[in-house]
Amino acid sequence: MASQPPFKTNFCSIFGSSFPKQISDSNTNTSTIQTGGLKLPVIDLSHLTSGEEVKRKRCVKQMVAAAKEWGFFQIVNHGISKDVFEMMFLEEKKLFDLPFSAKVRETFSDLSKNSYRWGNPNATSPAQYSVSEAFHITLSEISKFSDDRNNLRTTVETYVQEITRVAQMICEVLGKQVNVNSEYFENIFELKNSFLRLNKYHPRVFGSEVFGLVPHTDTSFLTILSQDQIGGLELKKNGEWINVKPCSEALTVNIGDMFQALSNGVYESVRHRVISPANIERMSIAFFVCPYLETEIECFGYPKKYKRFSFKEYKEQSERDVKETGDKVGLSRFLI
Repeated sequence: MASQPPFKTNFCSIFGSSFPKQISDSNTNTSTIQTGGLKLPVIDLSHLTSGEEVKRKRCVKQMVAAAKEWGFFQIVNHGISKDVFEMMFLEEKKLFDLPFSAKVRETFSDLSKNSYRWGNPNATSPAQYSVSEAFHITLSEISKFSDDRNNLRTTVETYVQEITRVAQMICEVLGKQVNVNSEYFENIFELKNSFLRLNKYHPRVFGSEVFGLVPHTDTSFLTILSQDQIGGLELKKNGEWINVKPCSEALTVNIGDMFQALSNGVYESVRHRVISPANIERMSIAFFVCPYLETEIECFGYPKKYKRFSFKEYKEQSERDVKETGDKVGLSRFLI
Protein backbone atom coordinates (compact mmCIF):
# COMPACT_ATOMS: atom_id res chain seq x y z
CA MET A 1 0.00 0.00 0.00
CA ALA A 2 1.17 3.53 -0.71
CA SER A 3 2.92 5.37 2.12
CA GLN A 4 2.88 8.81 0.50
CA PRO A 5 0.01 11.21 1.31
CA PRO A 6 -2.18 12.36 -1.61
CA PHE A 7 -0.60 15.82 -1.80
CA LYS A 8 -1.87 16.64 -5.28
CA THR A 9 -5.48 15.68 -4.55
CA ASN A 10 -5.43 17.50 -1.23
CA PHE A 11 -3.91 20.65 -2.73
CA CYS A 12 -6.50 20.75 -5.49
CA SER A 13 -9.35 20.24 -3.01
CA ILE A 14 -8.18 23.25 -1.00
CA PHE A 15 -7.46 25.64 -3.86
CA GLY A 16 -9.52 24.18 -6.68
CA SER A 17 -6.55 24.15 -9.05
CA SER A 18 -3.46 22.18 -9.95
CA PHE A 19 -0.05 22.79 -8.41
CA PRO A 20 1.44 26.11 -9.54
CA LYS A 21 4.77 26.17 -11.33
CA GLN A 22 5.94 28.93 -9.03
CA ILE A 23 4.65 30.62 -5.90
CA SER A 24 5.63 33.55 -3.76
CA ASP A 25 5.34 34.18 -0.04
CA SER A 26 3.15 37.26 0.14
CA ASN A 27 4.81 38.37 3.37
CA THR A 28 8.44 38.08 2.33
CA ASN A 29 10.92 38.19 -0.49
CA THR A 30 11.32 34.53 -1.41
CA SER A 31 14.33 34.71 -3.72
CA THR A 32 17.19 32.75 -2.20
CA ILE A 33 20.77 33.99 -2.17
CA GLN A 34 22.70 31.27 -3.98
CA THR A 35 26.03 31.31 -2.18
CA GLY A 36 26.65 27.57 -2.10
CA GLY A 37 25.15 27.60 1.35
CA LEU A 38 25.67 29.71 4.43
CA LYS A 39 27.89 28.05 7.00
CA LEU A 40 26.48 29.05 10.36
CA PRO A 41 28.74 29.77 13.34
CA VAL A 42 30.05 26.44 14.64
CA ILE A 43 30.33 26.08 18.42
CA ASP A 44 32.56 23.40 19.97
CA LEU A 45 30.62 22.36 23.08
CA SER A 46 33.52 20.37 24.49
CA HIS A 47 35.08 23.69 25.50
CA LEU A 48 32.29 24.25 28.03
CA THR A 49 33.41 21.24 30.06
CA SER A 50 37.12 20.97 29.21
CA GLY A 51 38.21 22.72 32.39
CA GLU A 52 40.11 25.41 30.49
CA GLU A 53 38.57 28.75 31.52
CA VAL A 54 39.85 30.68 28.51
CA LYS A 55 38.28 28.23 26.06
CA ARG A 56 35.04 28.09 28.07
CA LYS A 57 34.66 31.87 28.04
CA ARG A 58 35.41 32.01 24.32
CA CYS A 59 32.81 29.31 23.66
CA VAL A 60 30.16 31.20 25.67
CA LYS A 61 30.99 34.43 23.87
CA GLN A 62 30.65 32.74 20.45
CA MET A 63 27.31 31.17 21.39
CA VAL A 64 25.86 34.45 22.67
CA ALA A 65 27.06 36.35 19.60
CA ALA A 66 25.46 33.77 17.28
CA ALA A 67 22.16 33.87 19.20
CA LYS A 68 22.10 37.65 18.90
CA GLU A 69 23.24 38.05 15.30
CA TRP A 70 21.82 34.96 13.60
CA GLY A 71 19.39 33.29 16.00
CA PHE A 72 20.99 30.10 14.63
CA PHE A 73 24.24 28.24 15.17
CA GLN A 74 25.65 24.73 14.82
CA ILE A 75 27.23 22.65 17.58
CA VAL A 76 29.89 19.95 17.36
CA ASN A 77 31.49 17.69 19.99
CA HIS A 78 28.15 17.58 21.78
CA GLY A 79 28.76 14.12 23.20
CA ILE A 80 25.96 12.27 21.40
CA SER A 81 27.21 9.16 19.63
CA LYS A 82 26.65 8.54 15.94
CA ASP A 83 24.83 5.30 16.82
CA VAL A 84 22.07 7.21 18.61
CA PHE A 85 21.33 9.27 15.51
CA GLU A 86 21.49 6.26 13.19
CA MET A 87 19.00 4.31 15.31
CA MET A 88 16.68 7.29 15.57
CA PHE A 89 16.65 7.91 11.82
CA LEU A 90 16.05 4.18 11.23
CA GLU A 91 12.98 4.23 13.48
CA GLU A 92 11.80 7.44 11.83
CA LYS A 93 12.03 5.85 8.39
CA LYS A 94 10.05 2.83 9.59
CA LEU A 95 7.22 5.10 10.71
CA PHE A 96 7.05 7.09 7.50
CA ASP A 97 7.27 3.95 5.34
CA LEU A 98 4.07 2.55 6.83
CA PRO A 99 0.91 2.76 4.69
CA PHE A 100 -0.72 6.19 4.61
CA SER A 101 -4.04 4.63 5.62
CA ALA A 102 -2.40 3.37 8.82
CA LYS A 103 -0.67 6.66 9.66
CA VAL A 104 -3.93 8.64 9.56
CA ARG A 105 -5.70 6.31 12.01
CA GLU A 106 -6.47 8.02 15.34
CA THR A 107 -4.89 5.17 17.31
CA PHE A 108 -1.78 4.86 15.16
CA SER A 109 1.31 3.55 16.96
CA ASP A 110 0.09 4.59 20.45
CA LEU A 111 0.59 8.22 19.52
CA SER A 112 -1.94 10.85 20.49
CA LYS A 113 -4.66 12.00 18.11
CA ASN A 114 -3.30 14.37 15.43
CA SER A 115 0.29 13.34 16.12
CA TYR A 116 0.67 12.52 12.43
CA ARG A 117 0.44 15.61 10.22
CA TRP A 118 0.84 16.26 6.51
CA GLY A 119 0.24 19.10 4.06
CA ASN A 120 -1.47 22.06 5.70
CA PRO A 121 -5.26 22.06 6.16
CA ASN A 122 -5.13 25.68 7.36
CA ALA A 123 -3.47 26.99 4.19
CA THR A 124 -5.21 30.01 2.69
CA SER A 125 -2.86 30.31 -0.28
CA PRO A 126 -0.46 27.98 -2.16
CA ALA A 127 2.43 29.74 -0.40
CA GLN A 128 1.19 28.33 2.90
CA TYR A 129 1.04 24.70 1.78
CA SER A 130 3.77 22.22 2.78
CA VAL A 131 4.76 19.08 0.88
CA SER A 132 5.85 17.22 3.98
CA GLU A 133 4.83 14.75 6.66
CA ALA A 134 5.57 14.90 10.37
CA PHE A 135 5.12 13.00 13.60
CA HIS A 136 4.67 15.24 16.65
CA ILE A 137 5.69 13.29 19.79
CA THR A 138 5.51 15.00 23.19
CA LEU A 139 7.77 13.79 25.98
CA SER A 140 4.71 12.89 28.06
CA GLU A 141 3.53 10.20 25.61
CA ILE A 142 6.78 8.32 25.01
CA SER A 143 6.29 6.05 28.02
CA LYS A 144 2.83 5.09 26.70
CA PHE A 145 4.19 3.25 23.65
CA SER A 146 3.07 -0.39 23.83
CA ASP A 147 5.39 -3.38 24.02
CA ASP A 148 5.12 -4.10 20.30
CA ARG A 149 6.68 -0.69 19.74
CA ASN A 150 9.41 -1.36 22.29
CA ASN A 151 12.30 -0.62 19.92
CA LEU A 152 10.74 2.71 18.98
CA ARG A 153 10.19 3.57 22.63
CA THR A 154 13.69 2.71 23.79
CA THR A 155 15.26 4.47 20.82
CA VAL A 156 13.24 7.64 21.37
CA GLU A 157 13.90 7.56 25.13
CA THR A 158 17.65 7.29 24.53
CA TYR A 159 17.58 10.08 21.96
CA VAL A 160 15.57 12.38 24.23
CA GLN A 161 17.88 11.74 27.20
CA GLU A 162 20.87 12.75 25.11
CA ILE A 163 19.32 15.74 23.35
CA THR A 164 17.83 17.17 26.56
CA ARG A 165 21.26 17.03 28.18
CA VAL A 166 22.63 19.18 25.36
CA ALA A 167 19.60 21.49 25.43
CA GLN A 168 20.01 21.98 29.20
CA MET A 169 23.60 23.06 28.76
CA ILE A 170 22.82 25.55 25.99
CA CYS A 171 19.76 27.05 27.69
CA GLU A 172 21.61 27.55 30.96
CA VAL A 173 24.53 29.26 29.25
CA LEU A 174 22.40 31.57 27.12
CA GLY A 175 19.97 32.31 29.94
CA LYS A 176 22.70 33.28 32.39
CA GLN A 177 24.17 35.81 29.94
CA VAL A 178 20.89 37.79 29.83
CA ASN A 179 19.99 37.30 33.52
CA VAL A 180 17.03 34.99 32.84
CA ASN A 181 15.70 33.20 35.94
CA SER A 182 17.36 29.78 35.98
CA GLU A 183 14.06 28.18 37.05
CA TYR A 184 12.86 28.33 33.45
CA PHE A 185 15.42 25.71 32.49
CA GLU A 186 15.49 23.44 35.52
CA ASN A 187 15.40 19.77 34.53
CA ILE A 188 14.41 20.19 30.88
CA PHE A 189 13.81 16.43 30.63
CA GLU A 190 10.70 16.91 32.81
CA LEU A 191 9.15 19.59 30.59
CA LYS A 192 6.44 17.34 29.21
CA ASN A 193 5.23 19.89 26.63
CA SER A 194 8.62 19.63 24.92
CA PHE A 195 8.41 17.44 21.85
CA LEU A 196 10.12 15.71 18.97
CA ARG A 197 9.01 16.45 15.44
CA LEU A 198 10.04 13.82 12.93
CA ASN A 199 10.01 15.34 9.45
CA LYS A 200 9.92 13.89 5.96
CA TYR A 201 10.09 16.34 3.05
CA HIS A 202 8.96 15.00 -0.31
CA PRO A 203 10.56 15.93 -3.65
CA ARG A 204 9.10 18.96 -5.42
CA VAL A 205 5.86 18.12 -7.16
CA PHE A 206 6.02 18.80 -10.91
CA GLY A 207 9.03 21.06 -10.37
CA SER A 208 6.92 23.46 -8.29
CA GLU A 209 8.26 25.76 -5.61
CA VAL A 210 5.68 24.78 -3.01
CA PHE A 211 7.50 24.71 0.32
CA GLY A 212 8.63 21.67 2.23
CA LEU A 213 7.87 23.72 5.33
CA VAL A 214 6.38 27.21 5.17
CA PRO A 215 8.20 30.27 6.57
CA HIS A 216 7.78 30.46 10.34
CA THR A 217 9.43 31.05 13.69
CA ASP A 218 9.50 28.39 16.41
CA THR A 219 7.32 28.83 19.50
CA SER A 220 9.85 27.03 21.71
CA PHE A 221 12.57 28.24 24.06
CA LEU A 222 15.08 26.48 21.86
CA THR A 223 15.07 24.02 18.94
CA ILE A 224 17.81 21.48 18.20
CA LEU A 225 17.77 19.94 14.73
CA SER A 226 19.41 16.77 13.45
CA GLN A 227 19.24 16.47 9.68
CA ASP A 228 20.60 14.52 6.77
CA GLN A 229 23.00 16.08 4.28
CA ILE A 230 20.39 16.85 1.60
CA GLY A 231 19.92 20.48 2.57
CA GLY A 232 16.93 22.76 2.08
CA LEU A 233 16.83 24.73 5.33
CA GLU A 234 16.83 28.49 4.74
CA LEU A 235 16.77 31.43 7.13
CA LYS A 236 15.89 35.06 6.61
CA LYS A 237 18.72 37.52 7.11
CA ASN A 238 18.53 41.24 6.31
CA GLY A 239 15.39 40.71 4.26
CA GLU A 240 16.93 37.93 2.14
CA TRP A 241 16.50 34.16 2.27
CA ILE A 242 19.82 32.34 2.65
CA ASN A 243 20.24 28.59 2.32
CA VAL A 244 22.01 26.88 5.21
CA LYS A 245 24.65 24.33 4.29
CA PRO A 246 24.40 21.09 6.32
CA CYS A 247 27.48 20.41 8.43
CA SER A 248 28.44 16.79 8.95
CA GLU A 249 28.40 15.67 12.60
CA ALA A 250 26.83 18.99 13.68
CA LEU A 251 23.45 19.76 15.20
CA THR A 252 21.67 22.98 14.24
CA VAL A 253 20.33 25.11 17.10
CA ASN A 254 17.91 28.01 16.82
CA ILE A 255 16.33 30.44 19.24
CA GLY A 256 12.55 30.20 19.65
CA ASP A 257 9.93 32.85 20.40
CA MET A 258 9.92 32.12 24.15
CA PHE A 259 13.66 32.75 24.48
CA GLN A 260 13.39 35.95 22.45
CA ALA A 261 10.71 37.11 24.88
CA LEU A 262 12.67 36.06 27.98
CA SER A 263 15.78 37.85 26.72
CA ASN A 264 13.75 41.02 26.00
CA GLY A 265 14.67 40.74 22.34
CA VAL A 266 18.42 40.31 22.86
CA TYR A 267 18.26 36.88 21.24
CA GLU A 268 16.32 36.60 18.00
CA SER A 269 13.79 33.98 16.93
CA VAL A 270 14.51 33.99 13.21
CA ARG A 271 12.04 33.21 10.45
CA HIS A 272 13.05 30.09 8.52
CA ARG A 273 11.65 27.61 6.01
CA VAL A 274 12.46 24.41 4.13
CA ILE A 275 12.64 24.19 0.35
CA SER A 276 11.74 20.72 -0.87
CA PRO A 277 14.61 18.88 -2.57
CA ALA A 278 14.34 18.38 -6.34
CA ASN A 279 14.58 14.60 -6.74
CA ILE A 280 15.12 13.09 -3.31
CA GLU A 281 13.48 12.90 0.11
CA ARG A 282 14.84 14.85 3.06
CA MET A 283 14.63 13.67 6.67
CA SER A 284 15.16 15.54 9.92
CA ILE A 285 14.46 15.30 13.64
CA ALA A 286 13.76 18.46 15.61
CA PHE A 287 13.58 18.71 19.40
CA PHE A 288 11.61 21.67 20.76
CA VAL A 289 12.20 22.80 24.35
CA CYS A 290 8.83 24.11 25.58
CA PRO A 291 7.57 25.17 29.05
CA TYR A 292 4.46 23.97 30.82
CA LEU A 293 1.25 25.60 29.57
CA GLU A 294 0.81 27.57 32.80
CA THR A 295 4.37 28.92 32.79
CA GLU A 296 4.43 32.73 32.86
CA ILE A 297 6.88 34.25 30.38
CA GLU A 298 8.31 37.50 31.67
CA CYS A 299 11.12 39.28 29.84
CA PHE A 300 14.27 40.24 31.70
CA GLY A 301 15.69 43.70 30.96
CA TYR A 302 14.48 47.28 30.75
CA PRO A 303 12.59 48.84 29.22
CA LYS A 304 10.48 45.72 28.78
CA LYS A 305 9.43 45.01 25.18
CA TYR A 306 6.82 42.35 25.88
CA LYS A 307 3.87 41.96 28.18
CA ARG A 308 3.84 39.12 30.69
CA PHE A 309 1.96 36.14 29.23
CA SER A 310 1.54 32.43 29.78
CA PHE A 311 2.71 29.81 27.31
CA LYS A 312 -0.92 28.72 27.02
CA GLU A 313 -2.01 32.25 26.03
CA TYR A 314 0.69 32.40 23.39
CA LYS A 315 -0.20 29.03 21.87
CA GLU A 316 -3.93 29.79 21.82
CA GLN A 317 -3.35 33.17 20.18
CA SER A 318 -1.07 31.61 17.57
CA GLU A 319 -3.64 28.89 16.82
CA ARG A 320 -6.34 31.53 16.30
CA ASP A 321 -4.09 33.50 13.99
CA VAL A 322 -3.21 30.41 11.94
CA LYS A 323 -6.87 29.49 11.50
CA GLU A 324 -7.77 33.04 10.46
CA THR A 325 -4.78 33.91 8.27
CA GLY A 326 -2.85 30.68 7.62
CA ASP A 327 0.13 32.09 9.55
CA LYS A 328 0.93 32.86 13.16
CA VAL A 329 1.51 36.50 14.07
CA GLY A 330 3.88 35.71 16.90
CA LEU A 331 5.44 37.97 19.51
CA SER A 332 4.20 41.19 17.92
CA ARG A 333 0.85 40.33 19.55
CA PHE A 334 2.46 40.77 22.96
CA LEU A 335 4.46 43.97 22.52
CA ILE A 336 4.02 46.59 25.21
